[in-house]
Amino acid sequence: MLRSTVSAMLQAWAGSARDEAAQGWSAGLWRLLEESGLTLVSVPESAGGSGGDLRDLATVVQACGYRAAPVPLVETALLAGWGLASAGIAVPPGPLAVAPPAAVSPALVPDGPGQRLVGRVCGVPWARAARRILVLAAAPGQPGRTVHAVIDPHDCEIEPGANLAGEPRDTLVLPPRGVDCRPLPAGDGPDPSRMALRGALGRALLMVGSLQRVLDLTVRYAGEREQFGRPISRFQAVQQQIAALAGAVEQARAITDLAVETLQQDDRAVEVVMAAKICAGHAASVAIAVGHQVHGAIGFTTEHELHLHTRRLMSWRDEDGSESEWSAELGARIAGAGPGGLWDLLTGGTSPVAAR
Repeated sequence: MLRSTVSAMLQAWAGSARDEAAQGWSAGLWRLLEESGLTLVSVPESAGGSGGDLRDLATVVQACGYRAAPVPLVETALLAGWGLASAGIAVPPGPLAVAPPAAVSPALVPDGPGQRLVGRVCGVPWARAARRILVLAAAPGQPGRTVHAVIDPHDCEIEPGANLAGEPRDTLVLPPRGVDCRPLPAGDGPDPSRMALRGALGRALLMVGSLQRVLDLTVRYAGEREQFGRPISRFQAVQQQIAALAGAVEQARAITDLAVETLQQDDRAVEVVMAAKICAGHAASVAIAVGHQVHGAIGFTTEHELHLHTRRLMSWRDEDGSESEWSAELGARIAGAGPGGLWDLLTGGTSPVAAR
């Protein structure tokens, strides 16, 4: 029911507001989703969210990926909403953003017993659209401690930027005095490494939705486009390409669904989320190549939908850790597990390697 409701809502929007999407983000679509309670799915009602679990949110995120919806759903619900709720902070209404941990560290400086942010924070997704921006960083000289700040973008200067798909990736120019950061309690609260892992899962979920759309568009076009008196889907070479694409999409979907289930049961699951982002990245390579080869020149035109997805796939595969970065990390964990721990790691047993 949730999948069909969200899909119908996004399909109706896609037919009426594509011009708005070209501006980088859709305020109208955001209002529609927010009024339906879909922007804070999985965030506890006690913190101001809509309730539900990670599986519900995954359904909504994949649907947004399928329709190339230009809204910060992952950043709002999966990242900032989760982070604030986990820290015991009420989640404010409206779109939210999260500063990338790698961009925060250079701007964090000591300030007496605490820390503050100064200078610039680059590559913040959807900063121009956000009501608040959550910043998490490891406290310098205090292993295991995390500091945070919730920034009002109106207090900063925003330098617009964008990824290859045209999604906002902005730079925050902080006020001259900087922004004070407060420590978070140690324990099960948010920290930069857990935020990075959830970010990788969010990108993988978006990619699975977009991959499915590329597959559907490609199958439909191959059945409609005729060459030498018959649809190109009748040619064996095209059939082989589409079969390879379908296999890659299903592999990415299966491992991403497993990652959602695993993270739902154990909020510190690590390896399966890495594998999901890796598989989604590999599938993106297949989808971009096969989708454009089957569509030919029409797939590169601005009027055709295909480029909305292939440009997103090219961007998302590198954001929140590329497949090569996560592959190196996963390989190190597998090697570190040793012969005695490999089976448990592969089958979902307790990993002998502590999260780094």
